[in-house]
Amino acid sequence: MQEMFLLQQKVDATIRSLGGYFRPLSGLARLIEEVGEVGEALEVGDESSLKSELVDVLMISTCLANQYVTDLAQQHQQLETTKDQAQGSFYRLVHEAGQVARVMNGYEGDKPPKKTEDVTPIGTSLARLQLELFRLARPLQLDLLQEIDRTNEKNLNRDRTRFALTRDPVTEATIEHFRSATGNAERLWGAPVHETGMTFETHIHSALPSLRRFLRCARIEGIEGFVIEMPIERSDSLLHVKEQADTAGRIIKEQTPLSFKESPYRIDVYAPQLGPVSPYHAEDEHRMFLVLHVDE
Repeated sequence: MQEMFLLQQKVDATIRSLGGYFRPLSGLARLIEEVGEVGEALEVGDESSLKSELVDVLMISTCLANQYVTDLAQQHQQLETTKDQAQGSFYRLVHEAGQVARVMNGYEGDKPPKKTEDVTPIGTSLARLQLELFRLARPLQLDLLQEIDRTNEKNLNRDRTRFALTRDPVTEATIEHFRSATGNAERLWGAPVHETGMTFETHIHSALPSLRRFLRCARIEGIEGFVIEMPIERSDSLLHVKEQADTAGRIIKEQTPLSFKESPYRIDVYAPQLGPVSPYHAEDEHRMFLVLHVDE
């Protein structure tokens, strides 16, 4: 569904213009709130309110999909959403919202799933939830994908100063720096950019909260890498590159004890000192990059 790809782009542009995404558990609270309001509208038979709430659920569920770098177009293609003619079910909507909450509690909260327990990716449950939205919207003759444009415009006008701004690993400039330097097109999370005057060790520690989240969810959600940038000059030696990478690797290993599926990972180093024939060459005069990949 090309429409879902465009939807994710539109929602991402809106959220970035507002200052960034909500904290994940805050976004989950908003999703549950909006699903509850769908139930209220159904209970009292308020069709106008129902239409509005269905659009709101589509909006916040797409925000969560973006935060976990989910490809909703691919998910809906697997669900054959464009061919679907089933009747909508509020019970199924609630069920899928509960599945999202269950997995996010493992990623972000206090209840990791058992090591032997299969985990359904959040992206899968979000797509199933959205399928129920489309089913519920159909008898209302409501085109959710068209209506979302008006909702985005409303959010821009209403919410610009309404919520506290937060950082999120899908919006860090580190990702764009890395893509510009390497041409990489993987699905990535990123650490905060290195700030002038910050010590190397302090910078690595600033990345650890997002990095720990990445290690819990990357394999399940299909997030391919986590990028950390570090200051370096092209004139620095390869030995200096190695020393920086070794120090970062040591801190990461010490500060990220594995849990929740115990994902093993490798660290790849991209630097300008590595020649153009190297797959790890980076065309950036002032930065090197560490990219953590979760091994299969």
